[in-house]
Amino acid sequence: MDDLLGDMLFEILHKLPIESILTCRAVCKTWKDHIRDPWFIEEVGNSCHQSMRLILKSLPGSHLTLLDIEGCRTRQIPIDEMLEVLQIMCTCDGLLCMASALNLDPVVIYNPITRERVILPSSSSSEQPISSHEVGIGFDPSSNKYKVVRAYTISEGRVKRFEIISLGERSWRRLNAPEGIVDCDGSGVVFYKDALYWTMNGGHSTLIVQFNLSHETFHMVSFPDYFPSDHASLGLIEVGGCLTLVENTGSVIKLWRLTTANATGDNPYFSLLDTYDMHVNWGRSSCEFVCALNQESYLLQVGFRNSRDRRQEYLTRYSPEEIQYSNLGIHGLPPSFKIVCFKPSLRPLPAASSVA
Repeated sequence: MDDLLGDMLFEILHKLPIESILTCRAVCKTWKDHIRDPWFIEEVGNSCHQSMRLILKSLPGSHLTLLDIEGCRTRQIPIDEMLEVLQIMCTCDGLLCMASALNLDPVVIYNPITRERVILPSSSSSEQPISSHEVGIGFDPSSNKYKVVRAYTISEGRVKRFEIISLGERSWRRLNAPEGIVDCDGSGVVFYKDALYWTMNGGHSTLIVQFNLSHETFHMVSFPDYFPSDHASLGLIEVGGCLTLVENTGSVIKLWRLTTANATGDNPYFSLLDTYDMHVNWGRSSCEFVCALNQESYLLQVGFRNSRDRRQEYLTRYSPEEIQYSNLGIHGLPPSFKIVCFKPSLRPLPAASSVA
């Protein structure tokens, strides 16, 4: 093994699943050093051989579940008591941003593959009661740093606030919140091309808020004049490499693609991409788009109450052109869960006093 040339070793290792790469660290010191090399870690993170996975968590839950859709396999990742009560709010480069919807602290950045984590510094507003809290993480190429941005509403007076911190910094900084925002709508945060996106409540309509991580500026994403203000629900997913807004009115789905006026991402707006009649009246059940599986099908998270009036959720493949639904039938899923798209990574977290 020691006689393998570096290039040949790279060609072998970087095509393996991330779990197998971790196992290979125990083969010999040469392999271990090679796998820990920052260049190799970066190449593995960008490799097309590392397929997109799904990671899900029940609340509360003593473990995360890493899901391989192609192989219909699950793997449980045990977590400690601190992470058990936190939600997965956002992902970026294989890192999970985990926090509580009703408490400002703690906010934890966690790599479920390497099991490394960073507990971010406490907020100066942590003693105040809040009614909502959503946190996102993204990478800023201009500073070469990961930045975490939180949006929260103080219960008394319904004050909306935004704060930001870079991994490695010791305190949060207050941001000037854009006008017109009433509250978070609970749909979460999405990182896409150097910016974070929230869907937020504007009182009589839903707002899409963009935060540019490099310039640290907010932008409101525009809707066409004919966009309905009385939609049932909205969600943000990535389809074909583009950020897409899913408008779910119960039986009809509309997909709106994010478009920008120029290469710098200025003046973002949504344009109608597709409309699908789902031919299903979901009634008391719920149906959320998780991601695009390919050009012909989507993954849905479908939930309803069973005969014991308990919440039960399933993962279903939906092919709109064929109007076809198929339950994936994956064993080991919790009854109710939060699920996000996730690309496993070996990227280390920045050294800090709060790393555990």
